[in-house]
Amino acid sequence: MKSMNEHGRSRPLKRLFLRNYAVIVTLSLLAMLVALISADLIMERFVEQMPDYNQMQEEGITMLTSESEGEAFLREYGGWLELLNESGEVVHIVGSKEDTVTHYTQAELYELFDIWRNESGSYVHAFSVQGPNGAVHTLLWKVPEELTGLFSFFGIFIGLFAVLLLVAFYVYTRYSVRQLKRPLHQITEGIKEMEALNYQKRLHFTAEMEFAEIRDAFNKMAERLQRMADENEALEATKRNMLLHLSHDLKTPVTSLLGYSQLLQESPDLAADKRDKYVQYIHDKSRYMSQLIHNLFELAKLEDDHFELQLDEINVTRWLQECAAAFYPDIERSGFVLEVDIPERPMYAKLDKGQMQRVIANLFGNAMKYNSAGTTILVSCAQEDGNAVLCVGDSGVGIPPEIRERVFEEFVSGSEVRNDSTGLGLAICKKVVAHHRGDIRLLHDSVYTTLFRIELPLLN
Repeated sequence: MKSMNEHGRSRPLKRLFLRNYAVIVTLSLLAMLVALISADLIMERFVEQMPDYNQMQEEGITMLTSESEGEAFLREYGGWLELLNESGEVVHIVGSKEDTVTHYTQAELYELFDIWRNESGSYVHAFSVQGPNGAVHTLLWKVPEELTGLFSFFGIFIGLFAVLLLVAFYVYTRYSVRQLKRPLHQITEGIKEMEALNYQKRLHFTAEMEFAEIRDAFNKMAERLQRMADENEALEATKRNMLLHLSHDLKTPVTSLLGYSQLLQESPDLAADKRDKYVQYIHDKSRYMSQLIHNLFELAKLEDDHFELQLDEINVTRWLQECAAAFYPDIERSGFVLEVDIPERPMYAKLDKGQMQRVIANLFGNAMKYNSAGTTILVSCAQEDGNAVLCVGDSGVGIPPEIRERVFEEFVSGSEVRNDSTGLGLAICKKVVAHHRGDIRLLHDSVYTTLFRIELPLLN
């Protein structure tokens, strides 16, 4: 649920790209603005130095009347000076005039001051100055337009813009790469751990939706691989344990068979009662080995992935009644008491009668094998939550506590001394019930010291 919530809060990767585009555009505009302002300041302070206009307002007439001051001013800042009288006529010039205008109308003056309408080819600055006689004149300072200054401005602007843009892109790229590198680094490390068969590795990071999906898929895959590895390890341990028990269970009877058969061959004059005893022992051990091999074959068949049950629609209550009736003669003859609690109401399920009868027969057989006469054997059936619940138990000696948790494992017997038990019966029962999509468990009960509960899904 946590991963689902995190996934729900994650943003899609396309939003990251859209954000990057927006940031790039914003950084470009900011770099352009800063470059424009910086280029203008550089041009004003270091390239195109401008005079003090307030000082020109005060000393305009002085520069016109004093040729040396006017010439010095023009050498430093360029252009020429024109003095206009009140009617707009040019009455005095300082410097080299580069146009032929000798008179300005009011409209022409306004046009000169409008940068969009000015077609004179010069920049014009106007100052109102007062002559010696108190008359008010207009001082025009004209500076010819030069492409050199324009080229300098654009050169400075482009240089600053490029530097600022590169710096901004570098910083933001480092930040963006760090955001993407973190999940990619963890994913790469996780894959390396998977290659090294370390399935305990999990990814923990917060990222965009696509990376979050990779993270969740990787963690689910790692969990499945870890579970499969644990199952394989448990299976290998089971196989080793099975081979160990099998070799032990076959070695002892085979050794006995060889010994008794050799004794019978070497002693033709052996007494009849001893000969019969040895022959009976050979027969019992041979039957035990036959049963062991048969159970191993059944267990291997149930573990085969291609094994299929022969399912039929069965009335579970009637079928269980028939099973109890079939075992009743043996139970009565052995001195046991059979308690039956099976309702008459039908319950239908898909069962393989042959396999399930093997399960019931094994549970009845164990109850009679490990207990003494007078023990009560229970068989019951009930319906709970859409399942048929079958119980088979006894009030006998019970199963030792140290093996109750392992009673469904191979080569584990309910008795400390196995004698003629192969220890595979309950393991086979477990697998048969599992193939029916059911469950079998050993319960704790105050009356029945051994009580097995089987749950089988009923038909609707």
